[in-house]
Amino acid sequence: MPQRNAIGEAFKNNGYRMPAGAEAAFTRQHQIKIGTDEWKKTINAPVNSSFPQFDPLSVLLTGNILNYVAPTHDSKGATVTTATFNYNVPGAVALFFGGSIGDQLTIFGEVNGFGGNSTFDTDDDLAGKTVSVDSPAINANVRVVWEFNPGLNIALGNNFSNASWNGVSVGGVVNVSGVLPAPGTYAELNYTRGDVGGYSITAGTSMAAKNQTPIVATENKIDDILYLRGKVKLFGAGLLTGANGEFGNPYTGLDNHITLGAGLSYTEHNIAVKDPKTGVTPTKGFTGGYAGETLVYGGDIQGVYNDFLAGAAISHDRDLQLNNFKAEVGHYLYSWLYIKGAYSDLANSAKLTAKVPVLYDVHQPSIAGSLTAWLSSAVSLTGTYTHFTKERVASGTNNADTVALAVRAGF
Repeated sequence: MPQRNAIGEAFKNNGYRMPAGAEAAFTRQHQIKIGTDEWKKTINAPVNSSFPQFDPLSVLLTGNILNYVAPTHDSKGATVTTATFNYNVPGAVALFFGGSIGDQLTIFGEVNGFGGNSTFDTDDDLAGKTVSVDSPAINANVRVVWEFNPGLNIALGNNFSNASWNGVSVGGVVNVSGVLPAPGTYAELNYTRGDVGGYSITAGTSMAAKNQTPIVATENKIDDILYLRGKVKLFGAGLLTGANGEFGNPYTGLDNHITLGAGLSYTEHNIAVKDPKTGVTPTKGFTGGYAGETLVYGGDIQGVYNDFLAGAAISHDRDLQLNNFKAEVGHYLYSWLYIKGAYSDLANSAKLTAKVPVLYDVHQPSIAGSLTAWLSSAVSLTGTYTHFTKERVASGTNNADTVALAVRAGF
């Protein structure tokens, strides 16, 4: 609480197992045997089955309970969209699960999309009209890790890649997944070292599809995307041990450190496939927000000192010469109260179409401030105000300021 600290970082780097041989001490529990002795003799079961005494399951409930969207205006000051104010109950539910098989194989996953609507038929016939709403379909995100030795593992999955994280947590300060393309269905090799500080290297290959949306303009092949991610923790708790560092905030478990990272994503494909979400047909490379790009690379830095956190990440692409930049700074007023400011300038290359052969104003910077209060170690409320520095850009997009109050509760 309230975010992944050095112990959590080492836990993931060790393939979702406790570091430094402490796994057995943290997982001792009575096993519940399955089946009677007579049943086992009947089928001659080769292995006695059992369940853990408690289920390795967790439920996460999230969503906005209040949401205000400011009005937007055209260049003459006329109102384009009016202000809206809505209240709701948190309706997005995710189920997390995990478990170990033997001494080397570990599975971690998430099933999300519960509580959201999906495509449905409105008149009960196969050829009738259907209605599609913006809530995602229920889907599963899984990471399966085989650990060769502590700090050396290979992982298969469609989410939770080691290439997407930096420093302590996505909930703290900036992480690189906003400025670099995230891998889809991947296979990656992870190597981590460090009793104090340390370094890690992640090399992977990814197929194009992530759930239902292709992220490169090609069919699914194991080498659609190649990516590399490395980081160095200059001092602080070890990336592999989670210990031996100086904790700057013992109430949250954060250690004083500076972490430097760098990464790249590459694809060589040039088949024109329309992105189903944006409707854009790129000429080559990635789709979505990186349409038309084949090489994106960048770096990041994050630091923690006592109750203060700061981070920045920047990326650049070779083809369209677009830059993405994020910077965040945060401060724990108390161990349960966290204030954060963020600046984000993410170029939206998906708005580049064949009718717009030259770059126009694809940058739409935003400034956001948020205040998070933990009502308990597993329940938090976050209020966020987001302001766009450009209300209207050349593409015709109208950016509305927003105010939201969100809840996040784990059980």
